[in-house]
Amino acid sequence: MVQTSFITLLLPALAFAAPWGGHWAPASSVAATTEVAASSSEVPAVTVTSAPASSAAYSTAVAEPTSTSSPSTGGSGGKVTLKNNCDYDVTYEQLCPCGSSDGSGTISAGSTWSDSISDCAGGNTALKVYSASTSKPMQFEYGLQSGNIWYDMSFIDCISGSDDFSQCAGSAWSIGAVGTCQTYACSGGSECCIQGYCDPTASAAAVQPAFGCGAFQGYSVSEVGISIELCSA
Repeated sequence: MVQTSFITLLLPALAFAAPWGGHWAPASSVAATTEVAASSSEVPAVTVTSAPASSAAYSTAVAEPTSTSSPSTGGSGGKVTLKNNCDYDVTYEQLCPCGSSDGSGTISAGSTWSDSISDCAGGNTALKVYSASTSKPMQFEYGLQSGNIWYDMSFIDCISGSDDFSQCAGSAWSIGAVGTCQTYACSGGSECCIQGYCDPTASAAAVQPAFGCGAFQGYSVSEVGISIELCSA
């Protein structure tokens, strides 16, 4: 009778402990019971999705453009050189952002101009080049920051938003640095809007056509020089 009464009392207790709407199963161990209890008290983590990065006029990434360019033959270490391969003279203006003396002058047909490159955290030097028949410059930009020389070329002024490059001094253009550092080169048309800037954000290029050469590739500043050519093709 006592045993029967005990069973009679136990069965309702087990029925009350069973979860509603499901089968009740005993925990396999104390550890498992503790783990389930702990996990049930945790607050679910919030997943944050990053917004897409906005495009910038310049990128510090050193990825090369999707178009192919030949490795540069480089310039003199620590210097920028411009070789005028055209059969006519060009004039230039050099605008320096860090207190260096601005300059101007003429680069005769077949001759080469050069200058030193100074470290400047304030921005790039702009080298504006004109032919006698044009009033809007073809522009080469370069600067030295943190052991890397950055460079690019800009057609923004001389094409005035069109695809006509006839007002840009030179008929083919290139700019590059030492060794395997990127060379940008083109002779007009849509390719120049990939190899250089035809608008402030180089919207036609897969990546910004501006490159940093130096410490990134294991070169010292004294080994790196920028080489620019007009009428290079």
